[in-house]
Amino acid sequence: MTIADLIDEIRLELTDEQKTRWSDEQMLRIVGKGFRRLSHVLFRNDVELGRSIYRFDTEPGREDYPLPADFMADYGLYRDGTSTKIAKQSDDSWEQLSSPAECSAWLIRGDSLYLAGAPGAAYGLTLVYWPLLDSASLEMDSPTPFGGKLDDLVAEYAALRLKNIDEMDVSLDSQLLQDMENNLLSTYSALSPVTVSRRGWLA
Repeated sequence: MTIADLIDEIRLELTDEQKTRWSDEQMLRIVGKGFRRLSHVLFRNDVELGRSIYRFDTEPGREDYPLPADFMADYGLYRDGTSTKIAKQSDDSWEQLSSPAECSAWLIRGDSLYLAGAPGAAYGLTLVYWPLLDSASLEMDSPTPFGGKLDDLVAEYAALRLKNIDEMDVSLDSQLLQDMENNLLSTYSALSPVTVSRRGWLA
């Protein structure tokens, strides 16, 4: 489904097929806001559907690498050849590292990812992260984000939000967001594996 298809469905809900009340540009902004909000809901609740993967190769002697343009928050950095997770550092622990081993730790500062212990060779790293949708990049012929899995949630949110704009009722808008979050979690949170801690025989 494209953004234009999604907006057409919203127009049916609004009985505005002739575009007399809302322009495509106005509806595109509301749809974009809905998808941006979902990005935060997916991150806050650790729903696997919202994660993206960015693979890159190290360069000998280089410690800093640009983050993906849509980067919002990290999930983990992994070294492909050894299938190991690299330890992320805080600013405090980073400044206290003393002679770290090659690519033994990492840190995010600004728009860059830094590796502690400059790599001595080129090898692959995989960054699993949470993206934030750039609504400015959405166009009418763009495919809907998240593989179309969240289209119905956004369509319902956008339709109710547009109906509510004239009322200026902030409490209703807050309820719309809560309903959207609850619907997303009830559908997709079960897809993420849950680690269950079990008591051992010594416990």
